[in-house]
Amino acid sequence: AQTAALGMFQSLAPIPSPTPEPLLAPPYLGETTPNLAAISWVTRDPGGSEVRYGPNPGLGEVAAASSSLYDGKYWHAATLTGLAPGTTYHFRIYTAGQDLTPWPEATFTTAPDPSATAFAFAALGDSRPWEQSQPPSQGALDVAAQLAQQDVDLVLHMGDIVHSGGKCLGEDSGWNQYLRGFFDLYQASAGRVPFYPAPGNHEFNGGKCGRQSYADVFSLPANAPADAQEAYYSFDWANAHFVALDTTRQYRPGSAQYDWLVNDLQSTTQPWILVFTHYPAYSSGHHGSTAPVLEHLVPVFEERGVDVVFAGHDHAYERTCPMREGACTIPEAGGVVYFVTGGGGAAPYEVRGDWFTAQAASIYHLIRVEVDGCRLVVEAVDAAGTVFDSY
Repeated sequence: AQTAALGMFQSLAPIPSPTPEPLLAPPYLGETTPNLAAISWVTRDPGGSEVRYGPNPGLGEVAAASSSLYDGKYWHAATLTGLAPGTTYHFRIYTAGQDLTPWPEATFTTAPDPSATAFAFAALGDSRPWEQSQPPSQGALDVAAQLAQQDVDLVLHMGDIVHSGGKCLGEDSGWNQYLRGFFDLYQASAGRVPFYPAPGNHEFNGGKCGRQSYADVFSLPANAPADAQEAYYSFDWANAHFVALDTTRQYRPGSAQYDWLVNDLQSTTQPWILVFTHYPAYSSGHHGSTAPVLEHLVPVFEERGVDVVFAGHDHAYERTCPMREGACTIPEAGGVVYFVTGGGGAAPYEVRGDWFTAQAASIYHLIRVEVDGCRLVVEAVDAAGTVFDSY
């Protein structure tokens, strides 16, 4: 009923068509604004590449794609510009003159006009396989299937998409792990709505190529210092301001990321400010609360009007009371609500609960969030589609 009332959502039914050769990764959306969209795909063979698109199935527009060779595979990326806000576009991808689009109908919808006040998104994290050479777990597949059924406009991922993304070459290179851990897992969703990840510790471990493979795979907003390599960034969607943080790198006062964050939060005028990252400020799970996040970032969140913070790392679900100055309070007093949403597919951890815990569960899950003006509703959804917590 809420979805029908808002009337702004896109169906994400599972896509049964197999990925054809020589396509190694089907088209997936990156940064999407009211006026542009980034579309990427991966092939086994080289060739001139482009996206043909338009507001109807006749297409009519063409955007050339850049192509790069990484670990023996060709990664293609095109940015479609001059688009209209809140508009559904049809598209097809071509490499070497061949239509490689794996679906009979491929569409995406641009971000709404900044004056819009209603939209929905999903958040999840820690979907990585338990070992680097493994495919996604059954839990990850179940959550991904549930995600494909959700009517959302964008998806946030809290990181740990792969097991050891730093490997440079071979079957277990970071690029190959993304093929298994991201594209094979989320192709029913990532070709329809944009994914915005925040990197986890597993993205960058295992070798020296972690940050390179992460930056190569994802097309994300580049509004942070160049050395951020799109691992931290921000963007607006309707009446909300989203901030992705890279808590695997330095974020203490005086660091580049800290200074950027303070300036970014000072600059936004959006009524909702939503942060997502990997390491949680508050958690009663296996890893527990992250002391440096509590020390360096929580004061910034409280001072700069952040409403909600999403994190992962602990493979469980947890929601805190609204927090301010180390105590439970209410949102009207500036309380920030913290969510751990690390149930995307890695083996669940026990979560014990603590003084700050409002609800917790060791369960595979995702979070669905609906924003409607000054109202924000969060629902935690298990892999079977059951809502087991709401706020």
